[in-house]
Amino acid sequence: MSSPGDHWVRLDPAGCAHSSAYVDEAGALAEDAYRRFVPKLADRRREAADGWTLVRLTHQNWLTQCGPCFYGTCTHQSGAKTPEVRALTVRQPWAWALLNGKAVENRSWPVPAALTGSTVLLHAGKDLDRAGLRDPRVTALPGLPARGNFTTGAVIAVGRLAGCHFAKAGCCAPWGEAEVYHWELAGLQALPEPVAAVGRLGLWHPPAEVIAAITTRPKEENAGDHSYGD
Repeated sequence: MSSPGDHWVRLDPAGCAHSSAYVDEAGALAEDAYRRFVPKLADRRREAADGWTLVRLTHQNWLTQCGPCFYGTCTHQSGAKTPEVRALTVRQPWAWALLNGKAVENRSWPVPAALTGSTVLLHAGKDLDRAGLRDPRVTALPGLPARGNFTTGAVIAVGRLAGCHFAKAGCCAPWGEAEVYHWELAGLQALPEPVAAVGRLGLWHPPAEVIAAITTRPKEENAGDHSYGD
């Protein structure tokens, strides 16, 4: 029997780790773990067809095989991607809030040291966080769009991964949550027009065509709402 410290890890076709969770948190069955990483059945089927896999590793094997992927030092993506630029998918309304007063992004894992200071694209996920739409911190922000007017399924801003810190009592109030890392996204600038893109978990490598379409011009007034496929 495997130890409680085993990990489920989601690997792309190149063998690069994109998602990870302890077995005792994600469940003993691979199907349950994969559903946690990729909630939609259609997306799981698409990934399986493309060669994505789910593996169970001991903690020591995780450190050797997957640690470099999560800390930005692996070589899986070299040559095909631009490692200096990563994208972060955040569901609405939180992505909008990051551009309108939300001080930090809460994550269960730290910003990889190798990526501190690098460019980050803020991607608004396809799905809305219903609880977030009712969160008093969000509803108190001026200019909150109506529920159907959030940009989704697209890169909406560009900034810099300035760093992170583990939560301390009362820090980063009211946005910082307890027992997580507070990510600092510096210099976020909204794009004049969103760039459609399919989101991913973790810090992902945006395709070259998405990077090429990104500009850092100031946000235009009344640019309208936008919604894209994923």
